[in-house]
Amino acid sequence: MSAVSNGSAMARKSKEDAQATREGILDAAIACFHEHGVVGTTLAMIATRAGYTRGAVYWHFKNKTEVLEAMIERDRMPFVQRLQRTYAPQRQTPILDLREVIRVSLAELVGDPRQRSLMEILLRSEQSSESLSVQAMQRQNSQEELDMVTRTLERARELGQLRPGVDPAAASRMLHISVTGALYNAMAQPEQYDLERDGLMVMDVVLQAYVRDGVFQPGVFPAQTDSAGWDA
Repeated sequence: MSAVSNGSAMARKSKEDAQATREGILDAAIACFHEHGVVGTTLAMIATRAGYTRGAVYWHFKNKTEVLEAMIERDRMPFVQRLQRTYAPQRQTPILDLREVIRVSLAELVGDPRQRSLMEILLRSEQSSESLSVQAMQRQNSQEELDMVTRTLERARELGQLRPGVDPAAASRMLHISVTGALYNAMAQPEQYDLERDGLMVMDVVLQAYVRDGVFQPGVFPAQTDSAGWDA
């Protein structure tokens, strides 16, 4: 192996190690924030939980706010990428695609303990500078996601899939309010509400008000594969 090839391999290994360390820190941070709250957690506690030195944590993150923001972005990005596909100009089924994105996301929240713990952390009301920063980030993310769903519904309107006179922006807001309402209630009262069942039900009830008959069949989904595997 040449010196150049050996150097490239070492650089790749170093990058992979750094990414693995970062992921380990974020996993430990979720566990600490979930157990002790944002206010009750320190970077030193996260380092101990992850099995790294405090220096390793500080190399990746300057403070808890950066850790929280990275946690959110890591789990949010797959959802955003799926959502972006729903309004791609080459796709002809934006409503079916949107329903699948929401179905997959709800299933992940139910089946992935890490995502569920993150959601529970974010739903807590804590008065701290970190929490206030995260709330501002969440408001921005929420607006971005609303805009993307609006674009999906605009694509559906172009294809003649919406009922006459429907405002895609208003429909996007109603869908957001309804699905997040199901999410909050399922987290607060899991014995009363089933996130997948009730989230999917309310999604279809809302979409029926705005989407033409025959575009989708309420309560029925195609072969349940991860929408991340769609052809873009």
